[in-house]
Amino acid sequence: MSDINTSTQVETHTTGLRERKKHLAQTAIEEAALRLFQQRGYEHTSIQDIADAVMMSPRTFFRYFAGKEDVLFASVRAPLIEGLATLERMEPGTSAHEALRALFSYVATRYQQQQASFVVRFHVAMQTPSIASLYLYGLAVTEPAICDALCSRLESATNRNEIRFLVAIYMAALRVSVEEWLEQEGSSDLATLLRDHMDRISSLPRRKRRLRERFTHGA
Repeated sequence: MSDINTSTQVETHTTGLRERKKHLAQTAIEEAALRLFQQRGYEHTSIQDIADAVMMSPRTFFRYFAGKEDVLFASVRAPLIEGLATLERMEPGTSAHEALRALFSYVATRYQQQQASFVVRFHVAMQTPSIASLYLYGLAVTEPAICDALCSRLESATNRNEIRFLVAIYMAALRVSVEEWLEQEGSSDLATLLRDHMDRISSLPRRKRRLRERFTHGA
């Protein structure tokens, strides 16, 4: 039994060490790439340039990132993937609105923590026509995973098409909030911007009901 416990501890330590080294390598690549993108421009920076800056081969670079776009966009998508864990902790009776508010509030907090990096990425993307439209809209690739997590976890999430629509609305609120935040050079509070937009989403049924009543009384 002691040998088994020792083996498990060694394996856990090795896995943890491997993950830390991977994270350090990814961080070094991202920092070097962003610096080069600012200095030379995105389109004039090659994979070889980035690899040389961190003293690794292009082949090693591809162990961590699929390409330059991945370096630029990875930190945009990562918090959304991490945030799926918040859905796993939700009580089955939680509404889809409550779950999505918790998820996107988590994402906004993570983005705020990376404010300086996000501003740099935003400017690099906006100065590069070939990728400008992909920067924030790249968030949409995470929508199916969010739908899957909601449908598998929440009892209230029974209509997948309805959930897909709801996820898309909240994703739009995040995108608009991030755009406003970045256009203001991160001077505003992203969480507050997002909360205001999410409050508008939550109030839509009430507004629709009031509008219907107004038309009914007017008739």
